[in-house]
Amino acid sequence: MLLDPSLSTFDPMWGDGTGGWLPGGPAWLSILVAAAIPHTVTNNLSTSVDAGVVIVPDEMSWGGRVPDRCAVVTGPPPESIGEALACLRDAMGALVRPDLRGVLLPRVDDPGASSRRHLEGWRFDDVSTETWDALWRALEGFGTASVFCCPGWVEAGGRVVPSRRASPGEWRSLDEGVRRGVAELECHGYTHLHPDVPRWMAAPDRFTNEEWYRELRPPMDPGEPSVDAQAEVLDAWQRACGPGTSVVAPGEAWGLNTLAAARRLGFTFFNSWGLCHLQAAVPTWTSAIVSPYLDQPESDRVAAGLPVIAYWHDRDMAVHGPRWAPEWLEGWRTAGATRAWSFRQLAEVFRTPIDAALVGDDVVIGARPTVPLLIERP
Repeated sequence: MLLDPSLSTFDPMWGDGTGGWLPGGPAWLSILVAAAIPHTVTNNLSTSVDAGVVIVPDEMSWGGRVPDRCAVVTGPPPESIGEALACLRDAMGALVRPDLRGVLLPRVDDPGASSRRHLEGWRFDDVSTETWDALWRALEGFGTASVFCCPGWVEAGGRVVPSRRASPGEWRSLDEGVRRGVAELECHGYTHLHPDVPRWMAAPDRFTNEEWYRELRPPMDPGEPSVDAQAEVLDAWQRACGPGTSVVAPGEAWGLNTLAAARRLGFTFFNSWGLCHLQAAVPTWTSAIVSPYLDQPESDRVAAGLPVIAYWHDRDMAVHGPRWAPEWLEGWRTAGATRAWSFRQLAEVFRTPIDAALVGDDVVIGARPTVPLLIERP
């Protein structure tokens, strides 16, 4: 349990998606979410609380009273994630959490987006079948990639058609990856283009200004679109591709209404630089799960024992050819990644929180997700 009077369930989100400095409470939440450790947040500690440990980030907010036999950890978390988890382990006598060591989440953005035809400086031919096949082969025996795609295609004349019709070869390759179990589809908006298509058509800079290719929270607009308006975009994606589990905003352009819309539509995660757990009591960011580019493998990130999201764009594969993505995936494996997970697989970890207790000297586990667990003792 986290005791922090500064956090309210009326807040639109906890933490932030930029990876910057966090006060003690959100900093602890970032670690708890990243490690999939069940927790609750309170601003008033009851003597009847049933918790393995109470985390008090700010001792000034604490009266010094806790229920009998309840451990307490005070102050902000140590800088090292390992040290922070060790604090919890030592306080409770044991820590049970999903085994997330070596997990890499490959994330490829933009398949299906018509920006490849319209936006100067970003134009490229469709990724070849050979290149997609090389990626699928590289994932066999390693795991699954999440394809953040756009099922709506905006033609030059302004008509919106299924991107399957505009790029049938690419979609045959994506369907083959899904069939082989090495690809899963996730949401990158519906068209990747400003939802007011007639306004885009009338704009003299529509082929040169990348801000026209931001669908959920267009930066050129003075205010963020409503939750309902953004939910319509996400709903269109779901009707074309299925429920999905995760959203990446085109061009990283998003706002608080984006999170609320994605939460309403049932998505589990929103990914920017960090990862937001949308279905927590309040949408909660973790900056402990980072999103470097695929061509930046780092063993230190993998060694932290938490998932790492490695993202790239389909344009990289079109420009650099069949070996580019497989070689960088191999670079991540050399850096210590042992499993490639989809966002859906990570979401399954959160659907069934661990229920564990220390009874005498034994760790008794009740509910648990269908993944291996780490049982750590002091």
